[in-house]
Amino acid sequence: MQARPTVSIIIPNWNGLIHLKGCLDSISAQTYKPLETIIVDNGSTDGSFEYVRRYYSQVHILGLSRNHGFAYAVNRGIEAARGDFVALLNNDTELDVRWLEEMASALNNDSTLGSVACKMLNFDRRAIIDSVGDGISPFGSPYSRAIGKHDEGTYDKEELVFGVCAGAALYRKIVFDVVGYMDEDFVTYYEDVDFSFRMQLAGFKCLYIPRAICYHKRGATGGNETAFTVRMAERNLTAYYIKDFPLAILVERLPLIMASRLKRLFLAVLGGRGGAAFIGLFQGLTLVPRMLVKRRRVQSLRKVSIQYVKSLMKRNS
Repeated sequence: MQARPTVSIIIPNWNGLIHLKGCLDSISAQTYKPLETIIVDNGSTDGSFEYVRRYYSQVHILGLSRNHGFAYAVNRGIEAARGDFVALLNNDTELDVRWLEEMASALNNDSTLGSVACKMLNFDRRAIIDSVGDGISPFGSPYSRAIGKHDEGTYDKEELVFGVCAGAALYRKIVFDVVGYMDEDFVTYYEDVDFSFRMQLAGFKCLYIPRAICYHKRGATGGNETAFTVRMAERNLTAYYIKDFPLAILVERLPLIMASRLKRLFLAVLGGRGGAAFIGLFQGLTLVPRMLVKRRRVQSLRKVSIQYVKSLMKRNS
């Protein structure tokens, strides 16, 4: 076991005043005390900045002039962080008192891990799972494992997973030095999936820790499925495939990937979001030249086999 590591907690915030007290109080109650808590405020107009300065003077707050999106805000926090580990939290989460204790202990005990995922439960319906880590399907599509399922003990064992939802995650800070920060071209949505893929390619694993529990108000900050979320999802999925997938897998799975994208577009049309989906797809295609440039570095860092990458592409159990 390594010496007890220090942890920096980073919370991106945009007009999340209504959530901040619950989130920050749950951090104060942790059995494992963080070195620092940093809020990166994306130009809020609801008094968030002033509220934190007045009532939580121990919290560092970085104020941005406008809403730059999740990835940009998180990166500014990571740059400022002094801890050995970096925890990313949505402002609409509340933590069990042992959340950080369980997460930091697991990451500290295994040097092969780059990140750890927790059991995220629905804030209002606490018997319902919000996420137990991220997965990717045989089609290459990312998903939150077990989302919407009842928490009946099925996911009470530690296991290696593809990645972690950045709404409640812990990373080894050195990983950012190796694989880079969150991709700001993604702005928001799937930037954590892209980062998890890059981590896996570089040889860093992710472990799911069921004893680390947090409660999430899903959709409270970014909204549930809106035209914006559909557009950004389709936009960023295109960038993710082009940038992250090894060529052998991209070629082999291309028919499955295309079928998956067509299904998504069809469902978006049925749901009245077809216009947003097609705009997002077009915007994603405009990112291809930039993603191809980034792809060179991403693939040059790959230390794992093609078979290992394929083994990550599992159906949602």
